[in-house]
Amino acid sequence: MTGFRFLHLADLHLETSFGGRAATRKRLRRAALEAFENAVDYAIDHRLHAVLAAGDLYDDPLLSLQTELAIQRQVQRLEEAGVWFLAVCGNHDPGGPRHRSIRLSLETDPAGAPRERVHVFRDRHPQRVTVTDRDGTPVGVVVGAGHPSAAESDNLAARFPAVATDLPLIGLLHTHVESTPRAGQHDRYAPSGQRDFERAEYSYWALGHIHIRQCAVPGQPVHYAGNLQGRNPRETGAKGGLVVEAQSGVAAEPQFVPFAPVRWERVRVDRIADCASAHALVAQLSETLSALGAGRDELIVRIELVGETFLAPMLRRPEEREAIEEELQATTGALEIQLRAEGVVRPIDRNLLRESPSAIARALELIEQATRDDALLEELAPDDLATSVDPSERIAYLQALLSELPEELIERSIAGDEA
Repeated sequence: MTGFRFLHLADLHLETSFGGRAATRKRLRRAALEAFENAVDYAIDHRLHAVLAAGDLYDDPLLSLQTELAIQRQVQRLEEAGVWFLAVCGNHDPGGPRHRSIRLSLETDPAGAPRERVHVFRDRHPQRVTVTDRDGTPVGVVVGAGHPSAAESDNLAARFPAVATDLPLIGLLHTHVESTPRAGQHDRYAPSGQRDFERAEYSYWALGHIHIRQCAVPGQPVHYAGNLQGRNPRETGAKGGLVVEAQSGVAAEPQFVPFAPVRWERVRVDRIADCASAHALVAQLSETLSALGAGRDELIVRIELVGETFLAPMLRRPEEREAIEEELQATTGALEIQLRAEGVVRPIDRNLLRESPSAIARALELIEQATRDDALLEELAPDDLATSVDPSERIAYLQALLSELPEELIERSIAGDEA
C-alpha cells in the first residue's frame, strides 16, 4: 500500500541578512531561493503528496517584494501540480494579526480565490488538515500549530491531540526540544520535552527551529530537518530536506535529500611546518579544498591554520591573508575562503631562548620559580590584581594567569624583533 509521501522542510529563512563580502551575501540570498525552488522541483518531479514547512519560512519581517513574489510563485507551482503546501508559523514568521504572515496570504491566489491545497497554521491551538492525492482520495492527516508571536513561551507540543484515524498521522511544529544536541544555540521558543512526542498514533513529527538535521527524540519518529541553506560558518555540510513515506501506525524513517546550492565548511589545518613560502602554503591548502569538493561544489570555507610556521608574522597581517584567500579562490573555484591564523606561531627553540643571556630568559626563569614559590608569586603580583577574587582562591587564580605568560612573552619578544 502506498503511504503518505511528503517532503519535510524547515527554517528556510528566506531574506536572511547574510554577513561577509558583498558578492557572497548576494549569492547566498539567491542560493536560499534556489534551494526552495529545488525542493519544489523535487516534490513535483517525484509526485509527492505534500510539502511540509516547519516554520521560519522567511527571516525578516520586512520581507522584500521580490522574495514575497518568489514564495508565492513556488506555492502556486505546487498547487498547480496537485501537491499540498502546509506550513506552520515560527518565531521569525509569526502568525499573529500584526505580523507579515497574514498579509502574505499564501492560501489565496493572485485573484484572491482560495487555494484548496495550501494551509498555514498560525494559531497556537493545533488544527487538523486531511491531505488528499490528485484524485481527491485522503492519504494522510497533518496536525499543526503555529507561533502567533515572535516569542512564544507555551509548550505547543503538549497541546497536540490524540486523533482517531486510519490514515498516517503527522505532527508539524516549530519547537525547542530541550536536551536535543545543539539546542542551547537557539532561543527557547515553544519549549517542549521528549515525553511530549511519545505518542504511538503519530507516524512522524516534522519539526523546525534547531538548524541541525537530527532525530530529536531517540527511538521516536521525531525529526528536525535542519535549515534549507547554511547561513554562516557554524552551519556546515550539505543542507536540504527530508523525504518521508508514512504508513498508519508505523514509525516513519526519513531520507535526506540535498537542495542547497552553496555549502559551508570549516577545516583545521595543522600540518604547515614545511610551508616556507606562500606558494607552498597555497599548494597545500588547495589540496585540502579539492578534497572538500572545491571546483565541483559551491563552497564557502573557513580555514583555521594551527601550528608552527615561518610565515606566522605575515599571516597575522589581514592584507597578507586576503592575498592568500584570493589566490585560493582563483585556483580552486571556491566561492569564498576565510583564512584564520590566530593559532599559528613562529618556530623557535624555547630551550635555547631560556639559556640565552637576555631579559626574556630572566623573565621566564622568574615565572618558573614563581610557579613553585607562592611567596614569590605574591611578591611579583601587583597589589591591584585579582582584588575581587576570594582570598582563599587568590594563589590558584594567579597561578592560572602565570601559566599563560611564558608563551605570551616569547610571542611578544619575537614580534618585537620582527618589527
